Parts: sequence; C-alpha cells; structure tokens
Amino acid sequence: MPVEPTIWDLDPHTKAKHEILRYYLGGWFPILARYAGRIVYIDGFAGPGVYSKGEEGSPVIALRTAYEHVLRPQFRAELVFLFIESRKDRAEKLKEVLQEKFPDLPEKIKYWVISDEFEPTIERFLEELEKEKAKLAPTFAFIDPFGFTGFSMDLLKRLLRHNKCEVLITFMAGFIKRFLDELREPALDSLFSTDEWRKIRDIDRPKERPLLELYERQLREVCGINYTRSFEMIGENNQLMYYMIFGTKHWKGLKVMKEAMWNVDGRGLYSFSDRLGREQRFLTNYQDEPFWIPSAAEEVYNKFKGQTISVEDIEKFIIIEIEYIFRKSILIYIEDNNPERIADIKGRRKRRSFPAGCIITFS
Repeated sequence: MPVEPTIWDLDPHTKAKHEILRYYLGGWFPILARYAGRIVYIDGFAGPGVYSKGEEGSPVIALRTAYEHVLRPQFRAELVFLFIESRKDRAEKLKEVLQEKFPDLPEKIKYWVISDEFEPTIERFLEELEKEKAKLAPTFAFIDPFGFTGFSMDLLKRLLRHNKCEVLITFMAGFIKRFLDELREPALDSLFSTDEWRKIRDIDRPKERPLLELYERQLREVCGINYTRSFEMIGENNQLMYYMIFGTKHWKGLKVMKEAMWNVDGRGLYSFSDRLGREQRFLTNYQDEPFWIPSAAEEVYNKFKGQTISVEDIEKFIIIEIEYIFRKSILIYIEDNNPERIADIKGRRKRRSFPAGCIITFS
C-alpha cells in the first residue's frame, strides 16, 4: 500500500475551509483575549503546515492570525497553540515551517508541536487538569481528520464540558456512508456514542444529511453544546466531501461563525463547490444585502408581530433560529417598506436608526 506523501496539493474546498477558520479566529482571538488570562487553540490533525505549492496550512494560518492581528497589542491573554500530528515526518516538517515563518514570536504567544495521536494526547491533557481540579482555559479545537476515527464523542464530551470550549470538526459524511458495515461498527459507535447510525444504513434516500443530523444532535445532547452550524464542501465531481460542523455554547460564537461562513459562501447557502470555486459568490451574492433582506425582514415580523422586543433580542433570534446573519438593514427595510408593521420605537433619536437598547413594538 503506497505511503501518503508528507505534503500534498491544496484543494479548493480546503482553501475555503481555511478561509472560514481564518475569519473566525480573527473574531475569536480579540473577544477572548481581552479578559482571559490564557486562551488555547488546538489543531487536532495539524499536518505539515504547508502544501505542495507553498500555500500555508491551518497551523500557520492560526498563528499568523493571532500574531498579525491589528488588536494584538490590546490582548491581555497568553495565547497557547497545540499542534498535534501523529505522523513524525509531517510533525517534523511542521516544526521546520513554523520556525522559519515565526522565528521571533512575542512572549505571550507560545506553541508546541506534539507528534502523537490526537485522542490520547487530549486525554492526558484533560487527566492532568482533572487531577489538579483545574478548569480548561477558553479553547478552540479544530478537528480536521482524513477519516472518522481518533476523536470519539466521549472525548469531545470531556473536552466540551468546560464552558468556554468550542469545536470546528471535519465530519466526513460522504466517506462514512461507504463504511456503514459490521466491520466498522465499533468505530462508528465511538464516533457517534450511539448505535442509532445503524438505522441510517437501511434507508433508501441519501444518507449524508441524516448522518449529519445525528452527529449534531449528539453534540448537543451528549456534549452539552447549545448551538451547531454546518457548512458543506462539495468536490469537483459534485460529490459531498464533508461537512464542517461548528459547536459552541454561546450564541455570540455562533454569530461570528455564521459571518465567517457567509464570507466564503456569498449566496448564504452554507456550501462551497470545487467546481464553481469562488465564482459561486457571483451567482446570487447574498452579501449584496437587497437580495435577502426582504426575506429576513418577513421572518422577523412573523416572529414578533404584536410584541415589544429589543434590537438585541431580534439579533439573537436571527443568529440562533434562522439561516440569515444579522444586519440592521433588516429593520430599516421594515420601516421603509412596511411602516404599518411598526407601532412604536423607543430609545433612538432619528428615523432609520436602531441603536443598542432600542425597543420596537410590532403591530
């Protein structure tokens, strides 16, 4: 059986995945680093840090996002990066790449490259914390495997029981559906922490979406995650490669991740296709707000008609319960085009403004 190379070509969907990661960390670092004494970034399947044509891998992207952040001088926290890579050749390459690109990091940014399997490494890390009865610092875990082993649901449960821990997981639903057999039952039981996936292998319709829904449900019910959001990656032959699944306990984390995903898919469909590439942004660009604002405004009105509600609660509804991202232009659209739907607005000085603390009464 041929050995996989130390480095390989960068696929378009992997580049899109890295854009989501970069955008999210650009928002996550300053939010947490303002008040926490330490924050932790874990790359569970880190790779060599570079691709065949010199493109940067996720460890370099994460470090660079922190190091070059415009707000870094204001960061109070120590930033700790754990890069875990089981293959020694890739771990050694990663060390070489990081030393070359970041020879003089500031004292408050530290990293370690660990040449070991992800699950036992994190288990040892958590055991030490538990022995000391210590809490895990705010942590973002990027779990990006090639398959579906090495990150059991039980491990995620131990990690995510800590309040300020978030995950971004590559869930290989397109790969898993081909291995729903008796030989893989123990591995899949571990992945899902349930045997309910076995019911999915018997259904006649496509299996990817039911597998995703089961996994997201388990993240919520087993791991205590409050909010999940998935993003699909489609290969050049129009086949599902995998879903990126984000999990967080705080709605503001979900807000930043939805913004990151919309930044990659301007259509607002939470999907990226190698075949379309970046051109998909121009098919129906939902970042050009007029395309989607009327639909979002309709959902807001239908939810809150006859009620008095704050701008902040409207924002939470949009972020948590519907597909859109929050823009005040949603409320401006209602005021401009359906003024009869608004009975009263308190807490503002001028029309078409909706500042923090503003209260709206819908007709």
